[in-house]
Amino acid sequence: LFPFGPMAQYATSPNLNASINSSYVLADTTAGVRVPVPLNATGTGIGRAEVEGQLARIIDDPSLLGVIARAYRELHPDRPQYTHLYLMRDTTDLENGKAVGEKVTSMLAQWEVP
Repeated sequence: LFPFGPMAQYATSPNLNASINSSYVLADTTAGVRVPVPLNATGTGIGRAEVEGQLARIIDDPSLLGVIARAYRELHPDRPQYTHLYLMRDTTDLENGKAVGEKVTSMLAQWEVP
């Protein structure tokens, strides 16, 4: 968003020796396949940043994933629907700014759509 973003986001450099976390949602569908959930305006109307901002709440109460299933159903009633949602996280370690080792994937929460 430069030059329109907050200047604080440009004031520091990232740690080149850290872990990077990437959260996302997967879903099982009525078609019997597991798919990535499109966390954007046209997929669910819910952004990835919104989900990431609520991670702790969703982990504590996985039924909050139901909002995603309902939003998808509203936007795409003609497509296979979600039957089970999985909140996932990939963690990648950096060394001198480069990925090292294997990516670690963990399931943070899951919820069965009623």
